[in-house]
Amino acid sequence: MTGETVRQPLGYIPAIDGLRALAVLSVVAYHLHPGMLPGGFSGVDIFFAISGFVVTGSMMGKSFDRLPAMLSYFYARRLVRIMPALLAMLLVAILVNQMLVPEAWLSRAVPQTARFAFFGLSNIILATDTDGYFGVQAGFNPFTHTWSLGVEEQFYLFFPLLLFWHQKLDSAKLDTGRAVRLIGWVSAASFVLCGVLTWVERKYAFYLIVGRFWELGLGMILCLTMPRWRPVLAAWPAARRRVLAAASVVAVVAALALPDRGGFPFPLAILPVIGTIGLIASVVAAPDAPITRAFASAGPVAIGRLSYSLYLWHWPVFVMFRWTVGLDTLPHQLAASALALLLAAASYFLVEQPFRRRGKAAKYPPRRVVGRMTIGTLACALLGFVMLARTDALAIGVTRDHSTWYADARHTLDPALSHCAVATDRVRRGGGDTDRWTPSDCTTRPAGFRVFAIGDSHSTAYAPNYRQLAAELGVPVASYFRPGCPFLRLIQPMDVRRRCADFYRAFFDDLRTQGRPGDVVFLPGLRITRLINQFGHEKVHDSPVDNSLSNVAIAEAQDTLARLQTAGFRIVIEAPKPIFPAPPFRCSDWYDRANPICVGGLTIARDRPLVMRRHVVDAMTALARRYPALSVWDPFPILCPDDPCRAIDATGRPLFFDGDHLSGHGNDMVYPAMRDAILNARL
Repeated sequence: MTGETVRQPLGYIPAIDGLRALAVLSVVAYHLHPGMLPGGFSGVDIFFAISGFVVTGSMMGKSFDRLPAMLSYFYARRLVRIMPALLAMLLVAILVNQMLVPEAWLSRAVPQTARFAFFGLSNIILATDTDGYFGVQAGFNPFTHTWSLGVEEQFYLFFPLLLFWHQKLDSAKLDTGRAVRLIGWVSAASFVLCGVLTWVERKYAFYLIVGRFWELGLGMILCLTMPRWRPVLAAWPAARRRVLAAASVVAVVAALALPDRGGFPFPLAILPVIGTIGLIASVVAAPDAPITRAFASAGPVAIGRLSYSLYLWHWPVFVMFRWTVGLDTLPHQLAASALALLLAAASYFLVEQPFRRRGKAAKYPPRRVVGRMTIGTLACALLGFVMLARTDALAIGVTRDHSTWYADARHTLDPALSHCAVATDRVRRGGGDTDRWTPSDCTTRPAGFRVFAIGDSHSTAYAPNYRQLAAELGVPVASYFRPGCPFLRLIQPMDVRRRCADFYRAFFDDLRTQGRPGDVVFLPGLRITRLINQFGHEKVHDSPVDNSLSNVAIAEAQDTLARLQTAGFRIVIEAPKPIFPAPPFRCSDWYDRANPICVGGLTIARDRPLVMRRHVVDAMTALARRYPALSVWDPFPILCPDDPCRAIDATGRPLFFDGDHLSGHGNDMVYPAMRDAILNARL
């Protein structure tokens, strides 16, 4: 291609809004119920291809002698288009989240995602600090959907530079040939990276601009080359254009219907992107074609104009339904959809359009618009940050009583049992975390030994008690934990894959270098199958123990216990606690008790967990007879003194946070027995 210049602005194409309608409805349908449209998430890829085309078209016919002038013009338009509605959604969603959503593993990434979303960077935090788009946490994060806005906003950083650097110096006109070649090379590199990252770390390919630029880049190239292909397609026979349109529709529909997530974004994102490119070319080249009339009809165009606000609002609404009444039944799905549509309409008519009209009417210099929008964004971000920091003041749920519900560093210790000051720190060891509580300035004589605890989340759930041990007895305590790496579970062997093997090795290395004969190794853990998790999608029912796995696990325990006993350590192993069919932190408020996850209730017949744990308790008893250094601590009678077992005790306070982890109050209840078990182990 020679250095031809695209002189005319793209102008408004109603059918493009129709394509936006297809994209947003696909995403909404998938988010409402994945089974409704298994590949509906690829509607975002349709958006990317459209955005590359439309944003490029918005700059056609514009000439700029200086880069600052081009940047000011471009960013003024983009900021007015994107930020007001985004900021409104972020502030409202943060407020509602702080009021209704409890802090938990399930909501761990929410605050950081919200903070980064103000600056178009949420895709980075989602790529580096979550379980991925198809993971559990994403479905309970009201800001997950802002990842695509992050990709677009990062695209906007490069877009004007790619165009400006390829203007003809003598006329300030765009040299489309050079621009297409550069964008083509960058897009090709992005496409290759997308393939590599999908194989190496799919989250990076999915969320990051480096794996997504090619989708926007193809839209850019389509727009820049329009003077060449538009007359060619327009001259085609109608039948040939219909074949192109039909093939494009088939590609898009196939992408939306495919349930395979493993090949996404590479190679499966090729289908919606290429299909969208074909549809854009079809509707642009033939304004009177049937496909164009279909997408340009009143309904699709209306939804397309609403698409940005609908995309912004549908997801936080759906997530809040999941956290409260649930999103599993048809009435709830219809109610959530109606509320999302209502909020989208309010956003469009009360936020989007007024700002766009005001921007056009005021005729402010672009630089002033950019400055004002930047100040407004910073002010809104500050307000959002304050709300995120004040959960205690905004929360209306029972978990606002932090010390009662949460087993963490903010749990209030018993001052009558605190004889030492305690310093706390955390270090990374073997891919896991090690929390250390070091006593000092004790008013009583320290007990003279150390405690080493190891396990998964059931170890760190005893954090308040570890701290209380250090404060009362003057013993240093180190808690080693890594999610998914339980220690001596007894019903199945320990995970010896690298992620857990490195963690176990670091623990034994520290025992060898820091431990002394007489120190106590504490082994908390679940050791029976849970009945429900925090998100409720993987209920595990009572099942017989796999004796072959259990025998291997017990042999493994014998080797480990012999090793520890020979080194002079005393070992305390925790017997299984009660478990429950519903998570109390999600089922104790008036607005969430009807959630389907709560159907099992917060009580359980006492015999049920007793039967489930019988095999493990028998194995522990046999091991304790064989290894005198081992003692068994059983908190079950304390946590379930009567039938049925209750997750909420007679005082109305929770013994358990979720279906199997203790609360802060639960820690208080078992602390005396836990302390005595550790002290008695040294006798």
